[in-house]
Amino acid sequence: MTTMTLPRTADETPAQARGVGAWASRIGRFLGYSFLALVLGAIGFSLVTALLSAGAATVVVWVGLPILVGGVLVARGFAAAERALQSAILGTHLPTPLPKQPRAGAGWVRRMFTPLTDPQRWLDSLWVLVNFLLALITFPLAIAWTLGAIGTVGGPLATLILENVLPDADRSAFADLLGFTAPTALAIDIALQVAVGLLFLLTVGPVVRGLTALHRGVGRGLLSSRYEEQQRLARAEESRAAGRSAESAALRRLERDLHDGPQQRLVRASMDLARIESLTEKDPERAQAVLREAREQLGLTLDELRRLSRGIAPPILVDRGLPAALAELSAISPLPTTVEAPELDLPEHVEIGVYYVVSEALTNAAKHSGAGAVMVEVARIGEDVRVRIEDDGRGGAEMRTGGGLAGLAGRVASLEGRLSVRSPEGDGTRVEAVIPCAS
Repeated sequence: MTTMTLPRTADETPAQARGVGAWASRIGRFLGYSFLALVLGAIGFSLVTALLSAGAATVVVWVGLPILVGGVLVARGFAAAERALQSAILGTHLPTPLPKQPRAGAGWVRRMFTPLTDPQRWLDSLWVLVNFLLALITFPLAIAWTLGAIGTVGGPLATLILENVLPDADRSAFADLLGFTAPTALAIDIALQVAVGLLFLLTVGPVVRGLTALHRGVGRGLLSSRYEEQQRLARAEESRAAGRSAESAALRRLERDLHDGPQQRLVRASMDLARIESLTEKDPERAQAVLREAREQLGLTLDELRRLSRGIAPPILVDRGLPAALAELSAISPLPTTVEAPELDLPEHVEIGVYYVVSEALTNAAKHSGAGAVMVEVARIGEDVRVRIEDDGRGGAEMRTGGGLAGLAGRVASLEGRLSVRSPEGDGTRVEAVIPCAS
């Protein structure tokens, strides 16, 4: 058997063919989904309503509690089926919220009744009722619009067939009621059918998209809204934990640095002053030499204290703002540093976080990068602020546990931000932090 392929006309481009195919596929998928949603909705509505009604009616004698548990668990099963159905047919991802867990050491009775205290189980039950009523409306609407669109061709074709099959006495059309006679009546009927069919054909796409969005919105609102709340809560808990860890590490490092540096120098300066007192009368020249050494030690101590204070918000940040504070950091940096930081309306804790990131990054660059220049850029990106520190050094920086970059990442995480480090060998290092302004 030979098949003959008709040539594609010039007007029917491949993109148009794909567009029509996607349009028809979307309509077909929704029809299949809405039919299955109606069938499952009818079953779920019957079961859940019966169980919840029976449980509520008998709860006074305690028999109703296990029945209520069974009702909400059945609703959870139908909710899981809806998530799978929307994912497979509509391509909608509806994440499942974590179930409420009983307290550690709870008895079997408390464990059995835990689902009744889980808000998501009652949202599942509400969804079963709402979804069934919604499917009762959306499935007939989708069928009606699809048949109406098909009627663009099917209606005139059926009219022509009936015109040739039925006797004259049995033929009746809308144009006949208006007083038209054949063949004018036949032409008017066909024109009206084509016009109505075109109306359905042109609107079936938006109607199906609207009905799809309605099902997605109801599913997302009742089946997955708590998942987003749980994720926000988890991020907040992680942020607090990271903040506590970062602050603890920073305090330990500050304590170590104070003990190893300024404290030792101050002890030596104190001992030198005591020697000066004893040498003032016996050996004035030696006392002068010890005095010079003590002054040098105090100068070194002051320098170390200034270095250690960079991680703490300086008065200039509070008084003159972030650009002035970053300009001061660039001025005292051992490396030539360029700063691009416009005036931004940022919360105080975000400004302190940005200052800390720049201070630590500049310190790391001066110690380890071997760079000839550093560039600092601060910019507002939507609801976030982005700070980028980039040098032209040797690269190879890694975020190791207990290292400076790991501590910096923890500090940024405490502000619900994220830190990334790009440091290929021989191609410099770029440290970038993005901090939400509403953190």
